[in-house]
Amino acid sequence: MSQPLIAALKRLMNAHPEAIAASTMTTAQKRQLDEFCRKTHSVRMTPSGRGVAYRIEDLAVVTVTLQQLSPNQDLPLSIPPRAANIASTRSSKQGRITHDATHVFIKTQAQPNWYDRDRPTEQLQRASEEFGVAALEIGGDKNHTLYSKHPIWLVENQELFDRLDWLPTSEPTSVIWYRGQLHNKLIDWLAAPQRSPLIYLFADYDGVGLNNYRRLKERLGERATFWLMPNWRTLLTRYGQNKLWIDTAREFESFERNAGQWLEQENELKALIQAMKSQGLALEQEVVWLNSAL
Repeated sequence: MSQPLIAALKRLMNAHPEAIAASTMTTAQKRQLDEFCRKTHSVRMTPSGRGVAYRIEDLAVVTVTLQQLSPNQDLPLSIPPRAANIASTRSSKQGRITHDATHVFIKTQAQPNWYDRDRPTEQLQRASEEFGVAALEIGGDKNHTLYSKHPIWLVENQELFDRLDWLPTSEPTSVIWYRGQLHNKLIDWLAAPQRSPLIYLFADYDGVGLNNYRRLKERLGERATFWLMPNWRTLLTRYGQNKLWIDTAREFESFERNAGQWLEQENELKALIQAMKSQGLALEQEVVWLNSAL
């Protein structure tokens, strides 16, 4: 018994001594409340109109049970969500588990221009040079006014972040490592029109990568570009793998189902999609270094 029972018992406590119609509760709440009724007989289910209603019969038992399931309800708003979850459900993973902010690693190449409001800032460049990487808080109280006049690259895998010799040009740029799924908070941050004039996504050529691009494209429009590495057709045929294609098939189907009209304007991307479908292959992005072996 868990969160649904806690929610149901709280409602009954607030309504006591009145009854609550079963039709106003979720399926999970009714299922767990029915089990609780059978085990403790402290809540009674009675006919009410065309349905049934729940009423507390033994308030002491319900009170003790609720205290056991949810030890501390009266917490200040300043308590972090996962700590509050422990207080209310004994588990940090029950209840609200999202964080107000996320954090991304970023590094720079060739000194891209960054600004905080209208003031130039070299903090990202300095951290990248001195420590190898900088970190950005996204979605919290910081970095809302940070922007660059140069492109930002998003890469999925660490190797592409550790080594930047695959970049197609030596122009000033910044690279963010996002690991697997693009976080909604990162997309929200990038969606600010002034953030950067151009956002390149270099992902694995699979269902996850394509679906991430769809999410990015929907928010950023023409500023978002899916980067197709040179010789991708040959690389797909020679090094593509069927297992990755199968493993990300659900995400690929979601991409095809939800892609908007913008896809009609991206002929090269459509060619990649058709090649992947016809061959049943996906391609990992680290293959970019094998271009020299062709």
